Amino acid sequence: MMARLFSKLLALLLTALLVGAAAVYPADKRLLAGLLLAVGAVLLYRPGLWLLLAPALLPLLDFAPWTGSIFLEDLDLLLLLCAAVGYWRLDTRPPLLALPPWQRGLLVLLMLCVAISTWIGLQPLPPLDANAFTNYNSPYNSLRTAKGYLWALVLLPLMRRSAARDPDWLMRYFVPGMLIGLAGTCLAVLWERNTFPGLLNFSADYRPTAPFSAMHTGGAALDAYLAISLPFVLFWLHDARSHADQHRARTRLVSGLLLLALGSFAGFALFSRDIYLAYGGALAVVALLSFGHRLRGDRINWRTVLGAAVVLTVISFALYRVFATGGYRGLAAALIVLAAALVLAGTPERPRLSAAVIGFTVLLCGIDLALTYGGVVKGAYLAFGLSATLSGLGAVLLFSAVPALRSRGMALAMAAAPSLGLSAVLVAVHWGGVRAAPDSVLLVAIAAGLVLLNRGGAGPLLRLDRQTTTAALFSGIVLAMLIPITSSYYFTERFATVGADAGVRLRHWNEAVLMMQPDLATTAFGMGLGAYPRTYFWKNLHGEIPGSYSYQDEQTEHGRYLRLGTARYEAGYGEVLRMLQHVPARTGGRYSLSFDLRRSSADAVFFAGVCARWLLYPENCAYPKLKLRAPDGQWQHYEVALNGQIWPAATPTQFEMAVDGKQGYADVDNLSLRDLDSGAELLSNGGFSATSNHWFFSSDRNHFPWHIKNFYVNSYFELGAVGAAALGLLLSASFASLAMRGLNGDSTATIALAAMAGFLLVGLFDSLFDVPRLTLVFFMVLYAASLRPQRAMAASPRRSRQRRRLHVEAAADT
Repeated sequence: MMARLFSKLLALLLTALLVGAAAVYPADKRLLAGLLLAVGAVLLYRPGLWLLLAPALLPLLDFAPWTGSIFLEDLDLLLLLCAAVGYWRLDTRPPLLALPPWQRGLLVLLMLCVAISTWIGLQPLPPLDANAFTNYNSPYNSLRTAKGYLWALVLLPLMRRSAARDPDWLMRYFVPGMLIGLAGTCLAVLWERNTFPGLLNFSADYRPTAPFSAMHTGGAALDAYLAISLPFVLFWLHDARSHADQHRARTRLVSGLLLLALGSFAGFALFSRDIYLAYGGALAVVALLSFGHRLRGDRINWRTVLGAAVVLTVISFALYRVFATGGYRGLAAALIVLAAALVLAGTPERPRLSAAVIGFTVLLCGIDLALTYGGVVKGAYLAFGLSATLSGLGAVLLFSAVPALRSRGMALAMAAAPSLGLSAVLVAVHWGGVRAAPDSVLLVAIAAGLVLLNRGGAGPLLRLDRQTTTAALFSGIVLAMLIPITSSYYFTERFATVGADAGVRLRHWNEAVLMMQPDLATTAFGMGLGAYPRTYFWKNLHGEIPGSYSYQDEQTEHGRYLRLGTARYEAGYGEVLRMLQHVPARTGGRYSLSFDLRRSSADAVFFAGVCARWLLYPENCAYPKLKLRAPDGQWQHYEVALNGQIWPAATPTQFEMAVDGKQGYADVDNLSLRDLDSGAELLSNGGFSATSNHWFFSSDRNHFPWHIKNFYVNSYFELGAVGAAALGLLLSASFASLAMRGLNGDSTATIALAAMAGFLLVGLFDSLFDVPRLTLVFFMVLYAASLRPQRAMAASPRRSRQRRRLHVEAAADT
């Protein structure tokens, strides 16, 4: 009875918080209320659906660049709604699932340390003024950082009970939710790359941020999310392979492979060294645990394993060479040749070489040469298209249930294979010249050798079953994404600076530790959550002053205004801090920009304009001709014309302003950007009466003032030795438990461990938990993998005691 009363009271409290948060959230109130009521009604009807909604929308529900709200986020409103409905509908009977007792104890210890560090970070407790919840330098940033831990704690009881209601909760809700979030994130990366540098432009210095607004000060939020979510594609593919329903299995296989392609491209196209390490590390965890499980069961076919490793290595090398000389077209043709070879090598249908097959082969090869060298425009591509079509038709017939059709399919595939190989070489030569021929010929020879080796040996190395097909498609997709990106100039440049960058980061980490207070309390419990940005601002070891902004009030007609401070760095006065707002600017539009300005000195140079920009990289900027008057300590009014650049309709444009110079600040008020043709005002909150509403900021290049850029150093800085030890114990013990379960064949444990390992490998280069939604998704994955039936956990100690007793008795007998 008391538990039910407590859950109802908590639900009412969460509802009150939701109403208050929605009231101050800078969005259309009627639209927001309608959406919250609609989602709440769905959750009341299907309470378990939150397990899908939360992971699905966690990376996507991020409108901070439009709202300007960095402390209260869209995701917080969704989670408040999910938690309120969840606790109202909470089943108060003892749940069937729980975390192991040791894990609960370590989690409680960690949360106590987080609470202490949150309180430390809040000191000295400042007044609730205009800067309290608008700036990372505010002590209240401690509360923003603590949100991730708090949400993880609030949602754990709901996850336990929701999972207990549905034995298939992982595959019904949580895994699809993770995959929906991954798909949305990858599509956002593709859109951003296509809109700005170009989808396949791998030479530009452009790294997408997609839906993660937290990257406005740098960091690796997108990298970490991709690292923790992509391994769930393997979970989906594993389930497809073992699913009894053939139609559902094929659907999951196709969707899983498509997601694999999207996730691979999105990750590789970031050109972040951490993502390559994370993807490789996650794959290594899956391979080692799967291998260990099979080894314990004595189910390893060493001949197949070694053969597959050799073949994959040789093929990878050949494909790299083909791309280097034959480009994208040569690579695509080579991959299709390998796919045809796989079908011919693995099919159980017996080949029958006849005069008709030989004649048709000669005819097709003649057509290939005629199309290529007979003056036909792009004849090599037509020749390859014809051969690929016939090979595909033969492959389709090979899977027919009618024996006669399978026989004809085998004959057609055999006849088309030499023509396919020849036309692939012709495609490579057409694009890359004669120098591309040797590499393409080598690839075709490897494909032919694969067919002959598999069909002519003592026994087939591979069979064309679902497992082989999935593994082959997996490898092909990864190589198709990896080869072009890692062969680019920008990739080579990024990895050429690894040594120099490592030295810079090591110094940065060391300086972060040196900035900590040299007392016992700080050593034990850290500087406090979210304390790093303001610590760097006031205590960095180089005397640097990062660019800053704050909202000021004065008793004049101006009231509240924005103050922008110049940046001063060791290498010069460098990187500025930009204030941004999305505006619907038009190509060639005519605009009038007006504002009031007050500068501290002539060294503070104010500028403003409109640029094509998503988050970090401005392009095609339109700046007005602004002649600043000498500062006299008074407000000065400016009004200038601004003409739009060429901005494609789908390209987002933002108004930006900043102050550059060696020292000083500029006060700005009464900003207006008016369309001279329509008379429409494009800027919202130009007088800053609503503080940061609709204004966002960006530090485009220098990110050291905002992040320690190492998860482990950041944990020590914020939580101290006690908190870092608690976190380390929780993670190491949990990972050891998951590894043991993975070795026993538990695929959930294997995939979750791989996902979290990839996440923490990204943590070698970024702080991670200073982004609350990353903290939450990490703990949700940990919970999803660790929740187990309480009966099983109770039985585990008994089984251990029984095994120990048997060992003792056996020793006594001997």
